[in-house]
This record gives sequence, structure tokens and C-alpha cells, in this order.
Amino acid sequence: MTSALLEAARSVVAEVRDPEIPSLTIADLGILRDVRLEGDMVVVSITPTYSGCPAMGVIAEDITAALRSHTMES
Repeated sequence: MTSALLEAARSVVAEVRDPEIPSLTIADLGILRDVRLEGDMVVVSITPTYSGCPAMGVIAEDITAALRSHTMES
């Protein structure tokens, strides 16, 4: 079950759109670095495309919302 949850979480997070370029996902842009489980918690690692990227806060909120809409927490 753990691997199924991890794969589901990765799929959900990989589809989050970049708020500045909505035709691309955060996976497309290389912002999404890792999705892993720590106990029963989904942990997502993201990296900005450039230092000081103003969209990182919005992206983090979008990831949390996407996981919550699929009954997963980040």
C-alpha cells in the first residue's frame, strides 16, 4: 500500500501547473525534485528555477491543495 500511496502522490504533484507558465507543470520545469513518504506524511521537495523566484510560495500552496483534494497531506 505504501508504494501505491507514493506513486499516487507523485502523480498528483507532478501535474501541478506553474503559476507563471500554466502550460507547463512543475515537473516539466524541473521544480519538482522529490516526493517521498516519511511515516504517514507525504514530503515534497521543490527547487526554484532561479534564486528568489516569487512563485515558490504559490507553488507550495498549490501542491498542498492538490494533495488535500486527493485526501493526502504534504
